[in-house]
Amino acid sequence: MSGSKAVGFQSEQFLRLQMLRELDSAIDFARGFLQLRIVLALGSRGPMTARDISASLGERYKAVLDAVRKLVTKNLIAKEPDGGIDTYKLSDAGVEFYRKLVEILGVREHYRVPKEERRMLLSDMAMSITKYTHLADAILALGTSRSNALTLSDIADAMKLSPERAKTYIEMFSDRRSGVKLFKKVEKELKMLKLIAALLKPFGIKMRTAVEMYRLTEEGLTVFYKQPYYLKYKKSLAAKIVTKVFGTAHPRLVLKRMTLVILIAALMSSAIALITHNTATVALAGSLSVASSLLYLGYKAI
Repeated sequence: MSGSKAVGFQSEQFLRLQMLRELDSAIDFARGFLQLRIVLALGSRGPMTARDISASLGERYKAVLDAVRKLVTKNLIAKEPDGGIDTYKLSDAGVEFYRKLVEILGVREHYRVPKEERRMLLSDMAMSITKYTHLADAILALGTSRSNALTLSDIADAMKLSPERAKTYIEMFSDRRSGVKLFKKVEKELKMLKLIAALLKPFGIKMRTAVEMYRLTEEGLTVFYKQPYYLKYKKSLAAKIVTKVFGTAHPRLVLKRMTLVILIAALMSSAIALITHNTATVALAGSLSVASSLLYLGYKAI
């Protein structure tokens, strides 16, 4: 790939990531996969009933009906009674949303696709969008990390995927042959592991002090710098403090680590309360336990 073509390709990917991140605020692509498919179906086929949508997508009617109601609430589709049967179509906002999706994915003349191929096309489009959304989460987690490096486990957590599946996404953009290399694998020595290794050495026990991690390449950092959330992060003192304390400013990872810290504090307070029988300490332990539970629920929800 020539230099000018590579730059053009990278610019196109940057714009796609940025636009997808903005569209993700309307539909959480990872959690609202069925909603996304419904929008794509209505955009390509026009108005349909909930049962028609269910049949075209091969999804349960109740699940489709629930997703349709959420889309109506989000003002992405509109309900039109037709002889006592509700028909659904894209609203003005939904048409604009769909137009941007088609533009991002580079799909043209979608209405000419044969009916038997539409279901596969919609699924492929939805999967492409989901892929870029997951990548945006990985880039956010790494870009706001203290050392610009995280373990695969942490990155997978930010992406809301299993480590095995997260690795497949990352490796798509870890090779020059992909056109743009966003991630690279590194080995990093951890102080904690070095300390444990030093303590075990007298007993003849050897252990690795380095762990496999991923970091953003120069191209990956360029993608990060072009994202809307980077400008907010750059200007936010609070975000910098959060990174310093928790190692990254990705909301999901921050909530997880904050939950762990408060849970440890709750356990310590409980132990002290059992020993001292102090009422104030008992109340503190209870409050910390409730706080850690709420934070954990927040972590699981996002």
